[in-house]
Amino acid sequence: MLAKDQPPLAKSYRLTGSQIPERRSQGLYTDVVADFITQGTESMRVTMEGMKPATLRAGLRRALKGKEGARMAQRGEETYLVRKATKWTFEGDARG
Repeated sequence: MLAKDQPPLAKSYRLTGSQIPERRSQGLYTDVVADFITQGTESMRVTMEGMKPATLRAGLRRALKGKEGARMAQRGEETYLVRKATKWTFEGDARG
């Protein structure tokens, strides 16, 4: 118990106003998808050193939500980004 003439004890914590930063991994997956889309290739295998394949797929799945230009494919434990077809055309199709 403090005596009336003693100053109150200093707090052992401090509160500072701040915005919550985005999760870095979320930005990383978004960067991977954006890089793939800008490269213009049909498909690419994606690997991240030290990351489990399931973790990679989950992050890419979230990053691909709402993206029109790409989708994810899995073959065994390997993960690929694949360009989505923008228009179906067939040889000899009169619709063009």
